[in-house]
Amino acid sequence: MKKKWLIGLCLAGSLAFATGCAGNTEAEPAPEESASSTPAEAPTPDLEGIPDVVAVVNGLEIPKDEFITSYEGAFQQMSMQSQMTGQEVNQEQLKTQTLDNLIGNKLLIQEADKRGIEASEEAVAAETDKLVKSNNFADAEELFAKLEEVQGIPKEEATTQIEQQVRLNTLLAEETGDVTPTEEELKAAYEEAKAQGAAAQGGEIPPFEEVRPQLEQQAVAQKQNEAAAALVEKLRESGEVTSNL
Repeated sequence: MKKKWLIGLCLAGSLAFATGCAGNTEAEPAPEESASSTPAEAPTPDLEGIPDVVAVVNGLEIPKDEFITSYEGAFQQMSMQSQMTGQEVNQEQLKTQTLDNLIGNKLLIQEADKRGIEASEEAVAAETDKLVKSNNFADAEELFAKLEEVQGIPKEEATTQIEQQVRLNTLLAEETGDVTPTEEELKAAYEEAKAQGAAAQGGEIPPFEEVRPQLEQQAVAQKQNEAAAALVEKLRESGEVTSNL
């Protein structure tokens, strides 16, 4: 399935094969099924009643096929989570979130256009390299090949998405300024993560210095997300947005 940029809790999102705002955690073992039990039927996305134009953002239409592509990707992720948690996917809520994500994305890209923000070849190459490393690929060619194989995204479209991400990164950098977390913020985040880990797993997370890079990354992402959310809200209030969903 194709996967478009989703502007939501992780506003500065990027192409990835597995995403999440928190570190990996071990799931509780599922109870063993009895011999008479049958596997639950896999949920399917409800696409009934989707209008041909789901929204109009400052004169720019968000068509049905673009919404469906994003919704199917989001539904696939939520379905995987629901299998672990046992909670059914709230499709109406997910549709609203998906549309909000798409609208937010359009607003941010339009704002980047207004500010004349462009993506240099060097910045695109650096962002591509980040994706290669974060997904443990040998090089960019393997990344693009897998994106097309797994998500149906051809290299040209993936490159365009990476360029857009670079432009969004620049836009958010202008909004946030220096987002380097303080030592106090990192230690507070570590204590919170340690408490959550103990409550969820009854165990301990690795020492502070070992997980410091992840804590820094999450702290920066949180500040960027907050700035992006505030900017989207401002742009939505000042712009003309019509939702047909």
